[in-house]
Amino acid sequence: MHCFATEDIQKDDDHPPPSSSSALTDYLHHLSSHYTTLVRKDPASHRALESLVCSLSYLCTGRFSQEVSELVFMCGNLLRYTHDRVLSGSTERVVPPKYADAEIDKDRLERMLQIIQCIEVFVELSARRIGGSKLKWMAVLALTTIKISIRLCLIYQHNRVLIGTSSLSDAPRGWVGTRTGIFVRQSHPDTFIPHNPANKELLLAEICYTLKPIAHLVALGVFSSKSWVPFVVSLGLDGYSIHRLSSGVTQAHLTERQEIELWRRKLAVGLYSLRSPFYETFTEERLSGVIGTINSVPLLGLLTDGLGEYLPEWRSLYSYLWSS
Repeated sequence: MHCFATEDIQKDDDHPPPSSSSALTDYLHHLSSHYTTLVRKDPASHRALESLVCSLSYLCTGRFSQEVSELVFMCGNLLRYTHDRVLSGSTERVVPPKYADAEIDKDRLERMLQIIQCIEVFVELSARRIGGSKLKWMAVLALTTIKISIRLCLIYQHNRVLIGTSSLSDAPRGWVGTRTGIFVRQSHPDTFIPHNPANKELLLAEICYTLKPIAHLVALGVFSSKSWVPFVVSLGLDGYSIHRLSSGVTQAHLTERQEIELWRRKLAVGLYSLRSPFYETFTEERLSGVIGTINSVPLLGLLTDGLGEYLPEWRSLYSYLWSS
């Protein structure tokens, strides 16, 4: 009897009770699995949740600190990213074996780039709050360097051009309901389409676009924000890149996602009207007059209320004005 009791004690020692950390891990895994199931069952409701969180950030503007507003907006973007990952994980993409490793590597790099783009504004604001202007520019330089490194890997290793900020799939997965008008994400399997290698001119144009932020930062360091040199350098690289990519669209067989990204870049040229020194020279006085006129109109003034006060803060953020 004593021998059997000793063996029982030894068995208990070999299999100790689960620790609190493992129990917490199991609980978090259970919550994650449950939430994943909810997202896949009702994508439309979670799309509405994403929009609600992002809308709250605009309500926070002017009522709380800018860091709070950007924190809420960052959470909305990360929520959207998470839901896209969940839904893309519910599909079975049939990838030919010879493309499998490259596709995994490409997806990993794109995910890293998307996460950085979700958090970069909040990181810049937090760095400015903690360490002032010096720490802010250190954070901007670090984030810019990481993003450029990832983009160059996608260009050189995967022949990717028009690397954008949209979701992981090459086109928006979903449809608009005829009765509700609500966009609903779909979750049936995607079809793998290998990307055709871009020609050298398109790759050079994408490299120019990729290096634009660091070229602008260097020009800012050598000259100043009041100088026209950083402005002209950035605009020149943007213009060359967009022109070469637009002229080569028919040869490159761009995906829908890449066409959307090219259109976004063309629209983003309009932001140069808000960039120094063009803004102070041409835009500021005219824009102030327009905002003042709108503010004097009942109801319409509610839409632009506080815009004049928020615009200088928005323009001070490098991640909003110059990083894309």
